[in-house]
Amino acid sequence: MKKTTNDNYRLRLTSVLDHIHDNINGDLDVNTLANIACMSPYHFHRIYRELMQETVNATVRRFRLQKAATDLIRTDQSIQSIAKGLAYGSVEAFTRAFTKQFNTSPGDYRSSKKYNCASNAPFIAMLPPEKKRNNNMFKIEEINLHKINLAGYPHKGDYMEIGSTFDKLFMAAGSQNLLNEKTRSFGLYYDDPKSVPSDDLRSMACLTVDEAQLLDDTFEQLTIPAGKCISILFKGPHPELEKPYDWLFGHWIPNSDLEIADFPAFEEYLNDPKETPPTELLTRIYCLLA
Repeated sequence: MKKTTNDNYRLRLTSVLDHIHDNINGDLDVNTLANIACMSPYHFHRIYRELMQETVNATVRRFRLQKAATDLIRTDQSIQSIAKGLAYGSVEAFTRAFTKQFNTSPGDYRSSKKYNCASNAPFIAMLPPEKKRNNNMFKIEEINLHKINLAGYPHKGDYMEIGSTFDKLFMAAGSQNLLNEKTRSFGLYYDDPKSVPSDDLRSMACLTVDEAQLLDDTFEQLTIPAGKCISILFKGPHPELEKPYDWLFGHWIPNSDLEIADFPAFEEYLNDPKETPPTELLTRIYCLLA
């Protein structure tokens, strides 16, 4: 496929991804999406699968179930309301899809994963120092990090919706032959989601690039500086990442003797959410030290 043709298709599919993201609770039938891409429905499937490395139905299902998991943890909406809001025809259909993806029912997922770190903070603050030090919910590692060159796309809004920006980033990178077996995936998060309105949150979806690689101006280039950092390796669905962040910033850092550098927290994604069950996803959280 010629570069100009490839770029043309990539821009069309970017519009499709934006439409899926903005209408996740609506009717996302293939004919509508093909029309947005200005393609024949007969060819849309194949072109989408080639550029996105998954079917359009898989993308819609992945986005919807990620949103469902987030709503189950963050809100008190009924399961029926969540299912209806994500365009499932019945609670039974939603439950089957969710259970297949997360290996547990929506109700059991909510009861076992819903977490409010703030409710623990006053209790932790009153503990004697030796108890605070021993309250190790997660394993902290100290890592010497080498400089990392990144190319990325900015994302504004809920951090749990950055997946669509990553999809667009990797589609663009693939069309420009920027991906190889050494490519790593990072997310940088600039704001506190419990202090900044969701619509105003700023983040970057990034992938690693060599200094010598020529990039077009659709990418923003940035660098993670070399230095010592603390890190947590988290295993589980991305909507549960607030738990290690709350523990790290609400407990571990205030009770450590370490100073955090003036650089945003960032994450490295160690496996592909398109190919990995949510419960098996591995995310490494980093904070640079001053």
